Amino acid sequence: MTATDDVIVPARGSRLIGAWWGPALGVSGLGLVTAVEMERTGAGRETFFNIGQPWAVYVFFSALVGLMIYGFGRHLTLWMIGRPTPGLREQIAHRLRNAVRLGLAQEKIRRDRYAGIMHWCIFSSIVVLTFVTAQVAIDDDLSLHFLRGPYYLFFSFYGDLFGLVGLVGVAMALYRRYFDDFHRIRWDERVEDHLIIWGLGLVLKTGFILEALRIAADELGPHPDWAVWSFVSFGLAHLIMLFRLSTEQLLAVHQWAWWTHLVVAFSWLGLIVFTKLDHIFFAPVNAFLLRTDSPGRLSKIENIEEREVFGVGQIQDFTWKQLFELDACVRCGRCTAVCPANIAGQPLSPMQVIQDLKAHLADVGPAIQRAGNAGHDVRAVSPLAMVGDVIKDEALWACRSCGACMQECPVLIEHVPTIIDMRRYLVMDEARIPATAQAALESLESRGHPWRGTALTRTTWMDGLGDVPIFDGSQEYLYWVGCSGSLVERNLPITQSVFRLLREAGTSFGVLGQEETCNGDPARRLGNEYLYQILAQQLIETFKSKQVQRVITNCPHCFNTFKNEYPQFDGQFEVLHHTEFLARALKEGALVPKHRIDSTVTYHDSCYLGRLNGQYDAPRQILEFLPGATVTEMARSGSRGLCCGAGGGNMWLEEVGERRLNHVRAEEAVGTGAQSVVSNCPFCIQMFEDGIPAVQPQEEGRMRAFDVAELLDQAVLGTGRTP
Repeated sequence: MTATDDVIVPARGSRLIGAWWGPALGVSGLGLVTAVEMERTGAGRETFFNIGQPWAVYVFFSALVGLMIYGFGRHLTLWMIGRPTPGLREQIAHRLRNAVRLGLAQEKIRRDRYAGIMHWCIFSSIVVLTFVTAQVAIDDDLSLHFLRGPYYLFFSFYGDLFGLVGLVGVAMALYRRYFDDFHRIRWDERVEDHLIIWGLGLVLKTGFILEALRIAADELGPHPDWAVWSFVSFGLAHLIMLFRLSTEQLLAVHQWAWWTHLVVAFSWLGLIVFTKLDHIFFAPVNAFLLRTDSPGRLSKIENIEEREVFGVGQIQDFTWKQLFELDACVRCGRCTAVCPANIAGQPLSPMQVIQDLKAHLADVGPAIQRAGNAGHDVRAVSPLAMVGDVIKDEALWACRSCGACMQECPVLIEHVPTIIDMRRYLVMDEARIPATAQAALESLESRGHPWRGTALTRTTWMDGLGDVPIFDGSQEYLYWVGCSGSLVERNLPITQSVFRLLREAGTSFGVLGQEETCNGDPARRLGNEYLYQILAQQLIETFKSKQVQRVITNCPHCFNTFKNEYPQFDGQFEVLHHTEFLARALKEGALVPKHRIDSTVTYHDSCYLGRLNGQYDAPRQILEFLPGATVTEMARSGSRGLCCGAGGGNMWLEEVGERRLNHVRAEEAVGTGAQSVVSNCPFCIQMFEDGIPAVQPQEEGRMRAFDVAELLDQAVLGTGRTP
């Protein structure tokens, strides 16, 4: 008991430590008493109840602070062996919004509703109870005594409330880990995973027990009904009182509980330094560091002619931001669960790539630091080749650069740039590249396109279309056909359909014809940045000489390159994918569907238009305009769509693994029962043309693949391919 203004009020104990952080802060309460009475009595709290001078709190706290400074300092020295990260001082306001929205508010986790609720419970409990404990420390250590009056009641209530919320989150986590058939959390399970969740639960539970003992011991005070505001602890106190312990016994047990709780709480906090629990701090920071440009843009190698190492072959070749990401990873497996290569049983797990790099950094990082400080050759330190031994070649080549891993990662790791950087080392430094990819690059260099062996020319698609206008600078748009649109036989009808629709809409446009050459996208995705830069600069010069300002593309890969990557080389153009332009023409009445499309179709989102550039609506809006067409979605669609298998240069690579990815995606399309699968990308169409027969060997009743433009051409002009 303690006296305040000559009125005896119950003393209050801290459920956790009463001075710093605690997910189960002691918030014993006051009962249903008027604000006037509380102000008159000066009802308040005594932080440590019957503990006396809490010297242990400050000893533990000092040790914890020292441990964190050492641990995070050690992390920092390892990150700094990486190269500088440019652009982090730009768009600070946008980065701060990312830190709040993606880091603190955990927006990405909400894509998994169960996990979103679970993490909200745990995180909100930690945040609120940290705030509660901070108030206790300020009130006690600074002798401000603001925990008085009506606020005391509210303080008691929300402290217990969020302690209970935290326990709900812990229970959900335990259920998913031990009782739910949720396989991905067991892909890289470690002892620390169990310690973190059981430890947090123990902190919260012992905190409630500690406060319940305090309430039970105070039951003889003048205001026992005030404790009801700490409603969880109040209920536990009544259970404890069933044992009819004396006040002395309760105080003795309270002391033991206090010490137990102190040790458990600080032990759990110490896990932050040694386990994935550090993501509490790293996730918001990584959200702040997140790139502010398009996820479809790869980094430019500056001054490439002067570089000695072109890609990333050793751990110190990464930027420090990429090394920081390694420590942010929580091994949740979300990236691997959505990785198309992994789904098809191919040798790539984005999570494992990050974890292997993290382990490699821990192994060789200190030696690199010592060698650098001594002026020795840091490239001779590691006994293992990072690219080849630590990260296998086949894992790097299996990546489709589709961005699914980055989209799902709750701590905002950017896996694709890291993988492509290592590919660049394979190709430009080691000359290790699959033969089929090498043939495509050789064709790019000698013929200006990757389709080795094609008998078609850049103008073959023009046959039978009459007068095709050549772009001379006077037209509003350049219609960019692209290599696949002009040199792959299956894609010629798509190119012709887009041309007819542009002409029907009265569009002012022209084409380059024989002057077209590859924009370099396959070279960049395959890792030959040097060749990409040559092709890009050549084409930008052509565009500028012809005064190109606005471009309509067939291919999402060309769309992404022109829109997001050419600005790196001063190529600033307004770029539209043909589905965006055609959807707008339909809305404005420039195109009017007159012919029925009596077919059931399912729509496949191409990665480079959808996930990497956020355009999901325009193709679907076109399908809504088609008379008689019924659209059904695949289970994986929209932002969760599955790659067709061609991305990341895999159109020119032989697949290694259990299944071909286009067969997996074709199986999903066929499973909808639709008659046709529709997309917006020539690569996707080619992959479905190959994959569907593998799923439906019988030609009769077989699903057919179409570009959106082909169906619209049929609906508007009656001249496209018929479903």
